[in-house]
Amino acid sequence: MTTAGQVRSLWRYRELLRNLVVRDIKVRYKRSVLGFAWMLLNPLISMIVFSIIFREVFGMEQDYPLYVISALLFFNLFSLGSSQGLNSIVASSGLIRKVAVPKSIFPLASVLANLVNFGLSLIPLAAVMIFTGAKLTPALLVVPVGILSISLFTYGISLALATANVFYRDVRWFYDSALLILFYVTPVIYPAKVVPEQFRFLLALNPLTTMLEVFRAPIYEGVLPAPAALGASLLYGLGATIVGWMVFHRYEDRFINFI
Repeated sequence: MTTAGQVRSLWRYRELLRNLVVRDIKVRYKRSVLGFAWMLLNPLISMIVFSIIFREVFGMEQDYPLYVISALLFFNLFSLGSSQGLNSIVASSGLIRKVAVPKSIFPLASVLANLVNFGLSLIPLAAVMIFTGAKLTPALLVVPVGILSISLFTYGISLALATANVFYRDVRWFYDSALLILFYVTPVIYPAKVVPEQFRFLLALNPLTTMLEVFRAPIYEGVLPAPAALGASLLYGLGATIVGWMVFHRYEDRFINFI
């Protein structure tokens, strides 16, 4: 099937996609007393912890809570979406064996479910912006570009990881460790300027650094990201999706023998 045909197939199963997204959200908070409130509480709790450590102990700026919560929401969208997308094919093996559906719909559902969570998590972000007196400028109109870029990037990574996880189940455990490393080599809880200059190239090699700054600059500084950063962010997202799509569809016919 051609790429266009694969995309049309996804569109034909959009109702299934919607149901999968709803299912993923409900399952996550099943038997939870606070339920969806955790979407709001988790980033706030993390922000408070990091603010106490970095602002009070290391003397970060007064508006550090806004700096860190915006990055935490961004990174959580990527980390949760990609880790759940990684396991989406194996977790849906029963349905895949019984019904002929486009398999790429399962990683997509995982990413979209986390995108819904992310949307609701913007509520505490808005509250922190008001509390810290953040500048509300027209630059905020660029924020959706950052969200689109990281969503595409997450989907592409999810497709590639889900493919690898079908054949090698220890990929899941390896990726958990990789995410921890990635968290600390991305300027989520610290500004890039505190990194010694000889090591800053490591931040530049990390696509998440560029995409994070595109998302955070309008929120934290009230300024537009550099045009080069905007272009690179979209390029990373589209590139990851294309590569992940190609890898996934190259091997998907063999999935049935391993799930």
